[in-house]
Amino acid sequence: MPTILANNLSFQLDTGEWLFKDITFNLSTRLTGLVGRNGAGKSLLLSLLIGQKQPTTGSISRQGSIGFYSQLPSTLLDSATTIADFLGLTEKLDALKAIEQGSCELQHFNIVGDDWDLETRTQQLLGTLKITSDLNTLCCSLSGGQLALLQLHQLFVSNNDILILDEPSNHLDNDGRNWLIEQCQMFEGKILVVSHDRSLLRQMDGIYHLNSLGVHFYKGNYDDYFKQVSSQSEALDKQIAHHQSEKKRLVRQAQTNKEKAQQRESQGNRLRKSGSQPKILLDAMKDKAGQSQAASATSQRNLIDQNQHKLQSLKEQKERMKPQALYLQQANSSKKHSLLTVENCRLNFGSGAPTSFSLSRGERCYLTGENGCGKSTLLKAIHDQHTNYKGSIKRLGATVYLDQHFGLLDTNDTMFDSLMTHSFGLTESDARTLLAGIGFRRDSVYRKVAHLSGGEKMKLAMLIVSHKQDAPLLLLDEPDNHLDIDSQQILASALREYKGAFILVSHDSDFVEEVGVSQSHIQL
Repeated sequence: MPTILANNLSFQLDTGEWLFKDITFNLSTRLTGLVGRNGAGKSLLLSLLIGQKQPTTGSISRQGSIGFYSQLPSTLLDSATTIADFLGLTEKLDALKAIEQGSCELQHFNIVGDDWDLETRTQQLLGTLKITSDLNTLCCSLSGGQLALLQLHQLFVSNNDILILDEPSNHLDNDGRNWLIEQCQMFEGKILVVSHDRSLLRQMDGIYHLNSLGVHFYKGNYDDYFKQVSSQSEALDKQIAHHQSEKKRLVRQAQTNKEKAQQRESQGNRLRKSGSQPKILLDAMKDKAGQSQAASATSQRNLIDQNQHKLQSLKEQKERMKPQALYLQQANSSKKHSLLTVENCRLNFGSGAPTSFSLSRGERCYLTGENGCGKSTLLKAIHDQHTNYKGSIKRLGATVYLDQHFGLLDTNDTMFDSLMTHSFGLTESDARTLLAGIGFRRDSVYRKVAHLSGGEKMKLAMLIVSHKQDAPLLLLDEPDNHLDIDSQQILASALREYKGAFILVSHDSDFVEEVGVSQSHIQL
């Protein structure tokens, strides 16, 4: 039975910080999801499971062959590999071409074998993957979604027993995400998926949740996991309330015992003064009372200390479960004036269909369409970074473009410096408050941008773009793409309350619904 077993796995960062400790992991279900906050170490855990990195302590046992899909930019982007090369078909296609041109060499016929319709079948495959390019097209010229589908296809048709997929739906449109779900359901081996795509996680048989406390398994799909976690959170609240109440009771009891002891001592002093009792008897009674009082006080202190320790532990657990907060600056002006007018804009890249719409201050819209239709290109054109189009784009205010690659962030800067440099009118205290909201306190605000996870970079970038001067039009190109589910919901809530204007591109229907722009969409 193919599986991966991890026993007492721990990993320590170069800084000395332990990312996680003593994790025990068993890939027991056929389709398994792995979720957790940005920076929890999900991708690093995968790199340990496949042997790319070594744990600080612990052991990993692997049974069966493993195929891996990484969310990191593919090496194909920096190579001259064609689609045919990547699919391993170049030699056969060259042999077919040689035969078509009149070659009678036996070697060419041996290479082709029975695959005379190879090119037709491959073009049908590319059509299924929504790749309209021919087989000689360089992989580096494909869109992110097309390249992801091509790589995922190769994994699903491989002979691997286990597939490990790190954010496989990040660049996929709705059709691509549905295709991915079908492939997962059809795959006969086991699959471990790191994802924030709730539609994909709803197909899982079990969910692992990774946090600083360890990794915990929940049987069932994402909805089942969410119910169980919500129940645990409610139970934690009840335990905290119980121990807080118990703490008050113990303190009151200790005070009552102290007052009673003082009363008994006063009574003994009165008897001693009256001389009605022998001194030796009173001394014995005093010693006995003192010993009893000391024992009772010690017992009370122990109970209070135990309760306080348990209460602190519960509060720490609750703090780890506590959602972060993303504070987007609100627009200063309530006047509704035009920010953007797009008239009969026809991109030379993409679907080629003309687009017309306008936006005023405070309005927002959802830009939708298949991969490769030109959504990102249109945003770049609105931001004046792309001029190869016909029609008219009139910008009547500033725009800020937030792409999936965080182009506005300098990887050599610290988080604090980035926020202070690019934002308008922030004090040091303001910046620290904003960064604390997304999980960075004290010296952690000086962490280099280069060392942040994709989700952490996106949250920092969102803080920056929303704190620009004069409330610019925000052009948000899949801002949810690198965010964990909690962070998606936080961002959705922040955007829903945001009073400024924005154009949103996203393929996550749950996120779009939560932002509240599902009815205000522009189809490309």
